[in-house]
Amino acid sequence: MKRRHQVVLFAVLLLSLTILSPSFDFRGSQHNEGRNQEKDTYPGTSFRSEDTHAPLNIVVAMSKKEFAAFQKLAKEVAASRYIEVNVRNVKPEEFKDVLDEEFSLGDNGDIILLDSEQVQYYARKGYLVPLNGTTLSKSLGDTAAELRGMTEWNGYQWGLPFDFDPYVFAASASLLNKAGVQGLPQTRHQWSKLIKTSQTEGTPLIAINIDDIYGAGAWMNYLTPGMSPDQILNISSSSRVIELQEGISLLNELRPQIMTLSADPVLSASDYKVKTPMFVSTLSRILQADETAEGQGTFKSPLPLQSLQAVEARSLVITSGSVEVDAASRWIEGMTAAAVQRNWHKQTKRLPAGKQWNEQEAKNMDGHYGTVQNQSWFSKNFSPLQWAESRVIILRFKKQVHQVLTGEINAAQYVSSIQKAYTP
Repeated sequence: MKRRHQVVLFAVLLLSLTILSPSFDFRGSQHNEGRNQEKDTYPGTSFRSEDTHAPLNIVVAMSKKEFAAFQKLAKEVAASRYIEVNVRNVKPEEFKDVLDEEFSLGDNGDIILLDSEQVQYYARKGYLVPLNGTTLSKSLGDTAAELRGMTEWNGYQWGLPFDFDPYVFAASASLLNKAGVQGLPQTRHQWSKLIKTSQTEGTPLIAINIDDIYGAGAWMNYLTPGMSPDQILNISSSSRVIELQEGISLLNELRPQIMTLSADPVLSASDYKVKTPMFVSTLSRILQADETAEGQGTFKSPLPLQSLQAVEARSLVITSGSVEVDAASRWIEGMTAAAVQRNWHKQTKRLPAGKQWNEQEAKNMDGHYGTVQNQSWFSKNFSPLQWAESRVIILRFKKQVHQVLTGEINAAQYVSSIQKAYTP
């Protein structure tokens, strides 16, 4: 009887240990097979054990200087949230090819900093995780609506806007004073006065980076009635055709006064002086140059700026191959926190994506640069869809833009070649 009692106790003890053991799976091998199948729901899915939290792999494409600042912030944010990260920098000119290859092989990272215009492309292919159902919902609501719209597709948000850099048109205050023009030119008469002043001094009027098609296109769109390829194709009514003829005349008059460069005018400046009194650049480059110049040369205040209502924007995305979506969301949340964004802006001069930053930064710059405060970085009726379409059209007619700005063809030939070549 005593022996039977010992056997019963032993059996109970063995059963208890078996139940408590985390390595024992009552659901059997069929469950594990089903679980592995779930990992293949998205293209490019890679398997990572739930019991092992490997470092998040983050992929970006930046200059060496910008990457050093980003990597430092990335690791600080990760440490504050008890997350490990590996940050990899790819050459910008190789970025898309590298991403396409890695996605096709299922060897992609967890998080990518993408140009916002690329987000929808990768979302359509099933390579990204929609952020609506993650902890980033609140962070999304805190970003500028225009930037958020760039990362939306099929009713979902596929990226969290991180930063942006507006294109601006700048002019030296001394040139405007000599020509008797207040602020940046808005009318044909004001342009004519500036051209006459430039001709008198024997120097080109405007410097444009011919290799930056979006910057060149943004400036051409600034000319009345809008001389960028996408705007030319929008002109159909007879009244607008008359405006177009005026635009052709203005562009022909300006052409001899344009200095085309193969680099940004600010980056190619010598002794803190841009080669021409007017130029097209991005806000971050002007702010960086101004900080370095410390009040010397072209960049001493006030430097009147005109928003060209075109931006270069970037967003953070989570890949569908990541099995650390929660950790990735927490890290992205940290990177878009106010203190981190303030630090990032201080180091790179790119504007954070938060709504409050747009208004605050314009106020901060108003005392330093003219004509900024009451401007918007985006057009009044900004549409993400039209924005994406216009960039496609501008890129398609890159050759024609290059030809007219370098004087290979005149403005009338430029307009005609676009109208004849375009088929929706």
